[in-house]
Amino acid sequence: MSALKYQLRELLPSLKEEANKVTDPEVKRRYYLIKAVSDSPKDVKKTCEVRGFSTDFFYKWGAKLLASRSLEALKPLSRSPKRLWNKTTHRIEKRVRKLKKLFPFRGPETISFYLKKDYNMKCPPSTVYGILKRAGLISQKYQKQRTKKHIKRYRRPWPGYLQLDIKYVSYKVQDRQFYQISAIDHHSSWRLIRTIEYRTLPAVIAFLDELEQKCPFSIIQIQTDNATEFTDKFSAQRGLRPTEFHLFDEWCKERKIQHKLIPVGEKEINGKVENSHKWDDQEFYSQRQFNSLQELQIATRIYSDYWNEERYTKTLGWRTPNQVVELAYVRAIAFVNYVNKLYKPQKSEELEKIHTLGGYFCRRKNKTKKLSAVARYLQWMDGESKKLKSYLPVPLIFKIFSGPGGICTTWEYLAGLCTTWEDRRDFALLGKIGGTLQYALGSSIFWFLA
Repeated sequence: MSALKYQLRELLPSLKEEANKVTDPEVKRRYYLIKAVSDSPKDVKKTCEVRGFSTDFFYKWGAKLLASRSLEALKPLSRSPKRLWNKTTHRIEKRVRKLKKLFPFRGPETISFYLKKDYNMKCPPSTVYGILKRAGLISQKYQKQRTKKHIKRYRRPWPGYLQLDIKYVSYKVQDRQFYQISAIDHHSSWRLIRTIEYRTLPAVIAFLDELEQKCPFSIIQIQTDNATEFTDKFSAQRGLRPTEFHLFDEWCKERKIQHKLIPVGEKEINGKVENSHKWDDQEFYSQRQFNSLQELQIATRIYSDYWNEERYTKTLGWRTPNQVVELAYVRAIAFVNYVNKLYKPQKSEELEKIHTLGGYFCRRKNKTKKLSAVARYLQWMDGESKKLKSYLPVPLIFKIFSGPGGICTTWEYLAGLCTTWEDRRDFALLGKIGGTLQYALGSSIFWFLA
């Protein structure tokens, strides 16, 4: 019997009260296994075999229990490494928390992008989310996706299709309610935002004039709702159709811009500008309070420039709206150059006018005449004869057609026939010579003689 077994047999009765208070199942299991081996009259090896564990287990945990004389030594230790090779540095975690507090409306993906862009710190969005969750900076739960009639998202392939709308400013300034009017491009998300004092038609026309000057591309279409500032569909025609004499419609007609109205009660069709209002409330109005209309108008202009020049979004491929507009122009120029090379117009000197009774038409000068079937066939046969001349030497041909037993008695007879065929170029003689010589030697010898 080992000395460790005797020492544990004397120690274990003093630990009985401590063992009754233990709640950890792993500590209890190790304690009762050690107690069973110590109290057993059999040797350590046989008792461990009966209990189903090794002798090394008994000597390891028994020695720890004897050294500490407390059941705390039987608690399982953490198996995690003391130092992780891929652990995020304290510097990056501090920067992530700081950015979230400065810009609470930014999510993990946006924070990860700006870490790389502004501070050259590489931190994936999943790591940013883990840092924010441990710091307790993510409290808002993701809302379930609402099922709407118009849930399909799309983007115009070319700038120029704008959506325009007016919204209330999120809070009153000097106990007065002001309005925000904004227009956004459907392709690049380029915006123009202004604050107006009154929701009137002259204010809307003034905004359109400024939009025409500021817009970096040609306006093709403006889409609005059915408010009285945009149309007289309901004020004059009882919802039938616009009169097209509204000032907004006249402004668009003068500049050849299409004015499109959305159906009543379906503001999701104008969802591009409606969605931008949500970001205005989160990124602009919730960050500061304004004391006057002039201060609000100046801040709105600064925010509009920031949106177009400095605001990078994942939807645009981490580009700003101005960069997307420039990229659209590059694609357009490349497409035009490709089409011009593909469909290159004819030069003026290659064309000639043919006058007729009803006018004239143009055709190419010195236009090559299309060959007939016979001419194309003979042209091909001339090429075959040139190939044969390069392969068969002339002396070999003379040996074939001369001498006793030859297919033709004399060389002059064949030469006379061939001369006659070259002069006439007629299918009848062609068949006569071809049928005679092709039967004897094959067609290649005959075309050499031709």
